[in-house]
Amino acid sequence: MRTSLIVAAGGSGSRFQKTSPLPGGQYSSKLFFPLCGKPLLAHTVEAFQKISQVSETILAVPEGAQSEARRLVRERGWQAVRLVRGGRTRAESVWKALRKANPRNKWVTVHDGARPFTSPTLLKKLFQGAENSDGVILAKKIVPTIKEADGKGFIRRTVDRRVLFEAQTPQVVRRELLEEAYRKVPKAFEATDEASLLEAVGAEVRIFIHEDWNPKITTYHDLELAEAYLHQKNKVITTTGIGRDTHRLVDGRPLILGGVEIPFEKGPLGHSDGDVLLHAVIDAILGAAGEGDIGEWFSDKDPKNKGIAGKFMLQTVLKKIVPMGWKIQHLDSTIFLERPKLSPYKEKLRRSIAELLSIPQGYVSVKAKTMEGLGPEGQGLAVTAEALVTLQRIVS
Repeated sequence: MRTSLIVAAGGSGSRFQKTSPLPGGQYSSKLFFPLCGKPLLAHTVEAFQKISQVSETILAVPEGAQSEARRLVRERGWQAVRLVRGGRTRAESVWKALRKANPRNKWVTVHDGARPFTSPTLLKKLFQGAENSDGVILAKKIVPTIKEADGKGFIRRTVDRRVLFEAQTPQVVRRELLEEAYRKVPKAFEATDEASLLEAVGAEVRIFIHEDWNPKITTYHDLELAEAYLHQKNKVITTTGIGRDTHRLVDGRPLILGGVEIPFEKGPLGHSDGDVLLHAVIDAILGAAGEGDIGEWFSDKDPKNKGIAGKFMLQTVLKKIVPMGWKIQHLDSTIFLERPKLSPYKEKLRRSIAELLSIPQGYVSVKAKTMEGLGPEGQGLAVTAEALVTLQRIVS
């Protein structure tokens, strides 16, 4: 059989955002958030990349996420992958993708973009089971006791769980029947899965019962469980890096620390913006990842680095080390500065750095020290920052 794979990835991810301890961050959707260093959507799509039955992949992605999705496709080197803009509902997203699918493929496979752990072995069995039916879906037996309640919250009855199953994806269906269902079923765009659409037009859909772990990442807590699962299955490497930076203070320059401008009459002299805190953080990250130092990445001999912002430098480094699988576990930092007093700004600095790193604020420590009048920092001639970063990554 030849099938078009439709990855339904058009949701807003509002439940993920509500449960996440992370600041705003740099990801337009939870599907681009790193799961052990690799975007969640990449885990999902790459489970199908070596499945011979899949001849093409269509990603239905949210409004505003197209550019990020295109970059992911390019960076991962995916072949035969196209994008469509998702709809208001999951079913509408699938319909839009279906209109772009190769009409010569008689089968359509629909999978949730946030289900990253579907195994190739399970997929092959699923496709084999589809050929003697109108469709087949992954499903799990319902284990808990299920109660049916009335509108007032009182139990009506205990449901026989022996005939109940949790519908999952992938769902493999005959294309002509899915198209017929979209044409004939009232409010087809409100359907929650493809099997229910086929049921409505009298098609016979089988369930393929499995015992694998095939979760849908809906909340941030689901993501934490997924990371714990991968950590248990694979070898985890933990590394530490140290960074330090010093700049002379001069009149007429802004004092920028951690991407935040601090009101003061002096600021750091330098080829860049002189953000010693972010520079120390960058050096610590590069050291932990074994990727050189900040001078190799952003030479002060290069005119294009004149006035470059520490925020931009940090983002450039993260774009390199995150796809390598590295995840920042903790950052500890200290700023050495006589004046101004930084106590009123420390929480703002923590928030700024946490957002830049896309990690919880609780993983970031910012301390401020004076030098009691000793040395260039104590005499108000310089500002220094030190940082200690812990990274982790999984090695399969």
